[in-house]
Amino acid sequence: MTSSAKPGHKVINEGNRREGHTSGIEYNGWTITSKKTSICNSQDLDRLQKEIGIPLPEMIFGNNEVSIRNKTGFELKYRAEDALQLVDKTSESNKHIKVAYAKEWGKKRLNHENIKDVIKPYDWTYTTSYQGTSGNQFVNTDKDIDIERLKRLDPILYYDENILFEDELADNGTATLTTRLRVMPTCFFLLLRFFLRVDDVLFRINDTRIYHEFGTDYVIREYTSKEDHYNSVRAQLPKKVSEDISLLTDPNWVSTVLPTNTQTIEKQMAIVK
Repeated sequence: MTSSAKPGHKVINEGNRREGHTSGIEYNGWTITSKKTSICNSQDLDRLQKEIGIPLPEMIFGNNEVSIRNKTGFELKYRAEDALQLVDKTSESNKHIKVAYAKEWGKKRLNHENIKDVIKPYDWTYTTSYQGTSGNQFVNTDKDIDIERLKRLDPILYYDENILFEDELADNGTATLTTRLRVMPTCFFLLLRFFLRVDDVLFRINDTRIYHEFGTDYVIREYTSKEDHYNSVRAQLPKKVSEDISLLTDPNWVSTVLPTNTQTIEKQMAIVK
């Protein structure tokens, strides 16, 4: 998907990947940017680990940042450090996974020593309910994101994907936190997705969706969380002569098959003025 800008739109393209490359767009009073840099160096890692208080994911882009700002002062940011601050650091953090699945791991793929290595005094899956960093107040709302509008084939003025962190969970799966955003002539939409796959155990997806229609004075934020057993998701793979399990690594496909009756939904809005 390509990005383009019409007359009157200002395209942002600054810096480089090594020192920090920022792309984005200024449009209708909004400045929407995505900064991407290289993976954290040892100095950055030492600082982050001290501030967060737990071992960090294998790949952390601690200087990456997505920002949505309005000229009125409204602002939303998305950063790995803020997301990891919400990872459960208590001794009870992995209790339900340990109790429900440790025996199953032992039967299917891990020996007891490996289980001991995996179970750690923090949530080693890095599950986070992070919905963004903002000083603005969000309140509950009945307003919905206009899904039909998002399905329209409107021009894409700006599109971006950004990764905040990733971990392979000691070769037992994956945990990632990513953003995708697009700006159209009538609205913008951002998806922040935490995706978790623990092999033979479970899938979990925590999504935060940000939506604004230009001309309105509010931003909608919708948060959903859903999960299911690994085998239940695998059972929904398309039937083929030669089974292909590559779809299990595709968060978009997994999201479509996770049961909606397990999800929690929070809808909020913030006034922009």
